[in-house]
Amino acid sequence: MLTINIDKNTEKDLQLAVEEAAKLIAEEKREVIDFSSNVDVSADPGYVSSRKVNAIGPLELRVVWKGTFHKILDHYLGLGAVVSQFKTPRCVGPTNNKVLQILCDNVAKNYFSTAF
Repeated sequence: MLTINIDKNTEKDLQLAVEEAAKLIAEEKREVIDFSSNVDVSADPGYVSSRKVNAIGPLELRVVWKGTFHKILDHYLGLGAVVSQFKTPRCVGPTNNKVLQILCDNVAKNYFSTAF
């Protein structure tokens, strides 16, 4: 399971989203950087039922333009961060409006899971 906040996504959801994105990436001769961690392939009936009744939305994968993460670095440097100590955030919370805006403004393509 991939757990994001309280939303649990199956490996199938993740795989479908990645396969769709891979088509665009291959067409544009781009590369994928894998930040994945171990995935438990066990099913979660709560997630499945929530998805089937549209209580939660599908897994979304967003492909961002080259240079997006450099813009995030520039943002943090502008706040006084030191470049040698900077680590790209792995999770951006809902209160981090500026970084979320940078990410949203630089979406090249997005894909949604069609598992349900």
